Amino acid sequence: MSIECHNVIKEFGNPPQRILHDINITINSGEFVSISGRSGSGKSTLLYIISTLDSPSSGIATIDGANPAEMTSDELHNFRNKKIGFVFQFHNLLPELTALENVLLPARRFGEHKEHEAYGKSLLEEFGIGDKANKFPGQLSGGEQQRVAIARSLIMEPEYIFADEPTGSLDSKNGRIVMDLLIKKNKELKSTIVMVTHEADFAAMADREIYLLDGRVSSRTD
Repeated sequence: MSIECHNVIKEFGNPPQRILHDINITINSGEFVSISGRSGSGKSTLLYIISTLDSPSSGIATIDGANPAEMTSDELHNFRNKKIGFVFQFHNLLPELTALENVLLPARRFGEHKEHEAYGKSLLEEFGIGDKANKFPGQLSGGEQQRVAIARSLIMEPEYIFADEPTGSLDSKNGRIVMDLLIKKNKELKSTIVMVTHEADFAAMADREIYLLDGRVSSRTD
């Protein structure tokens, strides 16, 4: 299934300020797509709309053939938890939970954390932090915390992963580790990954780059 935007417009404020102008894009199943552009170009706004976290002011954005604007709050909640994984610039780990407990949070919402515990441990091992499973976020480095956040996004084996500046708070070495993990999981799981980044090198590592200029899709990539 794909993600599609048809004439998507997003405005904020009063009087309204237009952030996105008539966006028309298709992201195919299994693709790894980067959304890039200068600060203020509308990258995160577009990501939030296609990931169901926000709605367009006009136009239609569909995911998996469904229009989130037509879902009930319960349907949308279940759709997100079952089919979508999120990774943000700031990892948003709960400080009172261990690394493994943070990874298992999405499964816990469905009472399935016990069934997913072995997979959670294997993800941490694969990401080189298996020995940190029982450590709390405050005991981990920034790069380690972000790897925990990625493992958390993968625990339900989602069809879609949305990443908003996942390397933005990391140094170049840890940023590369995070990118390599996302690319690896994209190929292994065939999950669709959409990533916002302002870093040209990382944007170019995706299968395809969508470049925004002043809220419009542009062919410019420089």
